Amino acid sequence: MSERHTSSDTAADDAGITAIAARVLTSRRYRFVDPALIERLAAEEMPKAKNLAEAEKRTKRRLHQIFGAYTGQPDYTQLLLDLTTAWDGEPNDAVRAACRTAMAAHASTRERLEILDEFYERIIAITGVPGSIVDIACGLNPLAIPWMGLPERASYVAYDIDSQMLGFIDGALELFGVTHRVEPRDIVTNPPTDDCDLALLLKSVPCLDQQDTDAAARILHAIRARQIVVTFPTRSLGGHGKGMARTYHARFETLLSEIGGAFTVAGEIELANELVFVIQRDIAQNPQDSRDNEMAH
Repeated sequence: MSERHTSSDTAADDAGITAIAARVLTSRRYRFVDPALIERLAAEEMPKAKNLAEAEKRTKRRLHQIFGAYTGQPDYTQLLLDLTTAWDGEPNDAVRAACRTAMAAHASTRERLEILDEFYERIIAITGVPGSIVDIACGLNPLAIPWMGLPERASYVAYDIDSQMLGFIDGALELFGVTHRVEPRDIVTNPPTDDCDLALLLKSVPCLDQQDTDAAARILHAIRARQIVVTFPTRSLGGHGKGMARTYHARFETLLSEIGGAFTVAGEIELANELVFVIQRDIAQNPQDSRDNEMAH
């Protein structure tokens, strides 16, 4: 006879999750991470742990895998001051140098620095210049705006889980004069649904897969983007790259099958550190998009 899970058990579970999240949020490394994400991870780890202390350790281990391994504790105040000092009303060489210095504080954008000059040039050759961008799990990628060649009235939305980092990005985009919005969000449980010309999901699929193997497909379905750039790393954080391009090419093919016939591949680019795919929404396969298109005309 199976044991029934009572309301008191549920209340104890909820109290445990709240306690774990509160303790994690007091740590220096994770105090700016979206509380909803921490609570989700705590809820997932509690049933696997012997006690709350072990559940807390397991939650922090998960946070390290999806966040802590990629960034240290940069001085965002100083980085914004450096950007402000370099800015003279346009993205000059000094601004680009300050952006590169800041982007080096995050492993994902640091790996892209050596290919940054061609990265967006080659992508925009496929997509055209977007008027609106949504950057999902953005990291410090919005600092690459000086390389994007966006039009004067372009808009930019950035989602990530670190409110301190997003505060820095908010200040930078304000400095650049870009219409923008930044928002901390657990995209696994709350995928963005913004309407935009171009969505960016850069090197995030492997990280999403660690949390929920269906998350990437849900996000691609949810975002109302005409085109989406999906990229994968071809080297590990430790610099190893054997077989990674082949592995992630296969993962992309699987992802395409998971999202069905809603998208077609518009382009593929293989760079030194990154495998890039551009997909575009097939309006004929999306009745809501088709209706919106008819109303716009």
